[in-house]
Amino acid sequence: MKVEWRLFAGAAVFYTVTAAIYWFVSYEQAGTAMLAASVPAFALVGLWLLFQGHRHRARPEDDGDASPADAAEDLGYFPSSSAWPVVLSAGVVVLANGFVFGPPIAVVGLLLMVAGVFGYAREADQKA
Repeated sequence: MKVEWRLFAGAAVFYTVTAAIYWFVSYEQAGTAMLAASVPAFALVGLWLLFQGHRHRARPEDDGDASPADAAEDLGYFPSSSAWPVVLSAGVVVLANGFVFGPPIAVVGLLLMVAGVFGYAREADQKA
């Protein structure tokens, strides 16, 4: 996973530079904040991929002399269709509406989100 983490770390650096330039050129707060919010998102994914790369063995994609036959193996478990992502996304929508219309609606959205995450995790764990 050498390429993946470098790609996301490079994107984090790009958005850092872009946000700084945008701020000094326009002094506009909303656009700068949105560009700056991309930095921790890309950095988080990049760090996770870096740690996963150290945790797992090297893959054939990391070897420059590898052939396609070197990667012929079982790819692992892929989850089947499930209704839990729909519950999770409904929770996100209800939570966003709760930020506008009041805390009771936000609590319902948060509960839906938690139910969606735990339901999907439990289902995936049982099928794996």
